[in-house]
Amino acid sequence: MGVSIAYPDGNILTSTALTLGQINALMQPLTLGMLGQPVDPNSGLVRMEWPSEGAPFASRIEDVCYLRCVPKEDPYNRIRDRAVASSQDTTLTEQWTYTRAWAVRWCLYGPNSLDFARAVRSALYQDYFTGQLSLSQLFPVSDFQEPTRAPELINGQWFERVDFEVTMYEFITETINRQAVATVEVILENSAGKIADITVS
Repeated sequence: MGVSIAYPDGNILTSTALTLGQINALMQPLTLGMLGQPVDPNSGLVRMEWPSEGAPFASRIEDVCYLRCVPKEDPYNRIRDRAVASSQDTTLTEQWTYTRAWAVRWCLYGPNSLDFARAVRSALYQDYFTGQLSLSQLFPVSDFQEPTRAPELINGQWFERVDFEVTMYEFITETINRQAVATVEVILENSAGKIADITVS
């Protein structure tokens, strides 16, 4: 999980932060499991985002869930802890840890949309699903609001629609190795010349 970034000065930042593709790949099969469905990457029941063209889907009687993961503004985002550790050579390891918030949104259409939203909400209280999320350093804030039923008028027809959103905190660790000074030479002089030459390591 995460990415590495090479800076122009030669230092490399390694981060555990999930990319959008990684969190999407995690949440889609988990949602299928929450709905009691086989985990199939080609399933049309749980889809990421919306299609680029046309209406979300064609049939009023089709159950479909559109899943969207969006970074969310949160006071925890601004707090970062820093630690520096030295090694036997001239390298210093600088480590930053912080929390990022995600808004995970389920938009469910179809005759079973309300029941499916309830199933997702209930699953998030179960140890199995929270355990799976924690393997990727994701932790749901368990103050889950009730899913919102909001029928939607599409092409002159009313579609059953239910929205459900959960905030999840992601614990992120970022590490960068920096070069440090190995030794320093200190030379003391007076008007008569050099009086001391000291090497500090």
